[in-house]
Amino acid sequence: MKVLIIGGARFLGYHLVRRLLQDGHEVTLFNRGLTPDDFGGSVRRVRGDRTDHDGFRRKLGPETFDAVADMVAYKAEDSRSAVETFRGRIGHYIQISSGAVYFITKDFPCPLREEDFDREVLPRPARRDGWWVYGSGKRQCEEALAAAVREDSFPATVLRLPIVQGERDYTQRAYSYIMRVADGRPVILPDGGLCPATYIYQDDVIRTIARNLGNAKSFGQAYNLAQPEIVTLRAFVHKAASLMNLAPELVEIPSDVLDRSGLGTEFSPFSLRRPFVMDTAKAQRDLGFITTPFEDWMAKIVRWFREEYRGGPRDTYATRDREVDLAWKYREAVKNLA
Repeated sequence: MKVLIIGGARFLGYHLVRRLLQDGHEVTLFNRGLTPDDFGGSVRRVRGDRTDHDGFRRKLGPETFDAVADMVAYKAEDSRSAVETFRGRIGHYIQISSGAVYFITKDFPCPLREEDFDREVLPRPARRDGWWVYGSGKRQCEEALAAAVREDSFPATVLRLPIVQGERDYTQRAYSYIMRVADGRPVILPDGGLCPATYIYQDDVIRTIARNLGNAKSFGQAYNLAQPEIVTLRAFVHKAASLMNLAPELVEIPSDVLDRSGLGTEFSPFSLRRPFVMDTAKAQRDLGFITTPFEDWMAKIVRWFREEYRGGPRDTYATRDREVDLAWKYREAVKNLA
C-alpha cells in the first residue's frame, strides 16, 4: 500500500514508519525535516509545515494514497485542510487523537467510553490550562472529521490515546520519574500518587494502525486504545524502582500544599486529579486490539532510558532541589504535628 505519514520523525510516527517498512508498504513522510531520522532512501519525503494549510494542500493535493496516518492534527483547520486535500484521493484516513477530549467534559465518568465524547464541555478556565487547550483542540479536530464523514462519507478513523509510553519518547515524562528514583533523593507523590489511570505502550498503537489500514468497518468511528491494567502513579514509581533495584523514599504531599508552596505539580507529569481510565471494548471488537503487559513495557522503557538515551533532562527536572527541600520540610512538619 502507498501510505502517507503526516509527522513521522520523533516518537509514534517514527515507530509507525519502521513497522510499515517492515510490512512492505511504500511510505511517504510529510514533515518539516527538522528532526533527523535513519530511514535513508527507504522513504519518500515531502517537506512542509503542517500549520501552513495552503502549502499543505498545494504539496499534497495532486497525490493519491491508499492510507494516511495523521500524527500531528491539533486544531480544527488541520483536519479541515486534510479533508479538502485528500477528499476522493485516499482509501483511509487515520487521525491520532487523545483521551484529553474527555478530560475537559463535565461529570467525568470512569471508565471512559467512546460515547462520553458527547458530554457537555467545561468552560474555558480563567487561567491558562494546558489540558483544556489541548483537549479542546483535539475535540475540534474530531468534530471537523465527523462533519466530513456525515457530508461526504470521508473514510476517517479516530484513535483516542491516553499518555503514550515507549522508547524514543521525547516528552521524557516517564524519564522524569526514572531520574528522580535514580538520584537517591526523596520523591514527592502529589496526593499520594493514588489516582488511577491507564496508559498505552507505543508498540500497541503502531500494531493497531498497521493491522487496520483500509479497515472499512472503522470508517466514521472513534476508538479508545489503552492498556487493561489500571496503574496509579505510586505503582508506576514502585515498578520503575524495582526494575532498578532501588527503594526510594516516597513523600506524600497534598496537591493544594504543593500549589501554595509555589512548586505546583508540573514536575510530576503523571499526577492527575481525577481518575483517567479508558474502556477499550469497542477497539477489541472492531480492530482486534491487544496490548503489551504493563510489566513488560515498563522494563523496556527503563532499560532504554538508562542504557540508550543520550539526551539531557527536560525542564521538569529543573525543580529537583526545590522538591527535595520541600519534601524534607513537609516531612518534619508532619512529624512535629504527630
